[in-house]
Amino acid sequence: MPPGLPHRPPLAMKLWLSRRFSWPGGTDPAAAGRSSGRHMSIESLEHMVRNRVRLFLRHTWLVAILGTAVLVAAVWAAITITADTDHLRIAAGPRDVRFVQALSGLLTKQHHSLHLLLVPTSGPTASAEAMSKDQADFAILPSNLDDSLNWPVVAILRQNVMALIVPAPASSKTQSGAASAGAGTDTKAGAKAAAKAKSAKNGKAAKSSKSAKGSKTAKAAKSDDTNDSDDTSDSDDSGDSNKLEKVTQLSGKRVGIVTGSEATRGLLDLILSHYGVPLTKVTVSEVDPKDLTDAIKNNQFDALFVAGAATGQAISSAVTAASQNGVAPSFIAIDQADGIAKRNPAFDSIDIDAGTFGGVPPTPDDSLKSLSFGEYLVARKSFSDSSVASLAKSLYTSRQSLALAMPGEVKIEAPSTDKDADVVSHPGALAYLSDSQQSFFDKYGDDIFYGMLIFPIFGSAIAGIASYLRRDTRTRRLRLLQRVLDLVRKAHAAQSLETIDQLQLDADNLVIAIIHQSEHEEFDETVRMSFAFALDQLRFAIAGRRHAILDHAGADAGTGKGGKAAAA
Repeated sequence: MPPGLPHRPPLAMKLWLSRRFSWPGGTDPAAAGRSSGRHMSIESLEHMVRNRVRLFLRHTWLVAILGTAVLVAAVWAAITITADTDHLRIAAGPRDVRFVQALSGLLTKQHHSLHLLLVPTSGPTASAEAMSKDQADFAILPSNLDDSLNWPVVAILRQNVMALIVPAPASSKTQSGAASAGAGTDTKAGAKAAAKAKSAKNGKAAKSSKSAKGSKTAKAAKSDDTNDSDDTSDSDDSGDSNKLEKVTQLSGKRVGIVTGSEATRGLLDLILSHYGVPLTKVTVSEVDPKDLTDAIKNNQFDALFVAGAATGQAISSAVTAASQNGVAPSFIAIDQADGIAKRNPAFDSIDIDAGTFGGVPPTPDDSLKSLSFGEYLVARKSFSDSSVASLAKSLYTSRQSLALAMPGEVKIEAPSTDKDADVVSHPGALAYLSDSQQSFFDKYGDDIFYGMLIFPIFGSAIAGIASYLRRDTRTRRLRLLQRVLDLVRKAHAAQSLETIDQLQLDADNLVIAIIHQSEHEEFDETVRMSFAFALDQLRFAIAGRRHAILDHAGADAGTGKGGKAAAA
């Protein structure tokens, strides 16, 4: 039978039917696993999934409900993940490690979304450097450090005071005992000599009273007594002059800076320079608190310099070490503290009440003038205001717990919220202190409102784009259908078998294109019927024209043979 008969399906149709209904390995299902038809099965599965998705998308309400649920879940997951990654890095020196650990425990209990990470440093200078290098988000710095002004303050952890302590001398009983033990015979001899001298004076006075020069001798005796009393007063004055009571008396003295406290050589230089005492004229050395008691017993220092919380461990330990045999040490008042504070805004003048450093015996025994400076918790300006507000809330609401965890070391205070204050508060801490913290709707209410106004515009734009895409899909379908009709007209006008064969090839390619488009788009029943009718017409037109051309060629061949026979 010649090719191209009307009942023979096109090659592309046969391919589509084989992919649609036949087994991947051929007609034998058992050979499917042994054949190389894995690619065909994957494509069939893909086509089936696409059909199922299209059917699912037809249920508009179900899609809307599931889409809303997925959107809410995505927003909740984003908020949870964002909150869990909020870590607060705080740089602190050795003296503040305990405070950071106590604060970290409170944050863990109160805020699951905040995690405090300790960045240990060697001291305030190293903590400031860590902040500058973006290695920490928070730091504990004293106010006298110049770098502390670079960052806003979250809270004042405590007020540090300075103390110049003069160790107590050996007790009078001990001195008298040592003097009597070392020079007992000298004391007795002196007493006897004094008694003999006194009796001799009395005898001479009695004899001289009888003589004519008695009055002059009496005057001389009186002058001798006066000289004796003057000598006694001079000795008393010389003893008082050796006692350290003023900062100016530290020139030429030995001052020990107690390590492990806030005291530094720079703070001592600040005080001495204000009183006109060069630091070079003072023998300054550092002493460890563990060695302080032995150093004072060995009389290695004339005065001690220590700084820290007024009721903290640093000053209390120094006062205890400077006490000897129940005698409390004395203190050098910084009587010009008001003037120093005016010249240096980082410091404040303070009156330390009697007994602040200890009660038995009370130290100091009277009100003491000194300098103080704050210990700040600072934060980076770019850090999240909401996170700083949460940290500030935990600090101020738990300051009693923190004070109990570190007795005498922590007394949390709020910085001034005035605009002209010397200390600049962080916006997050300021929001909490001024009760102006914003809720979720306060922060994003305007965005939600404007979003609801703008969203319909975007929705209309999206709907327009979708309509345009659907219009473009319809245009492609019409073009394919028009191509089929054009091939039908060309088939009717074909004059040779070569043209018919080319039309058959174009028809096969067109069928493949229609099948591919049907896989990507959902054709309704009307479109499918239109394509089926058009393809049938094309198939019949090609087959009929081929049959007509073959018949015409056969008739021409018969006529040629008959003419030759007649001629013969």
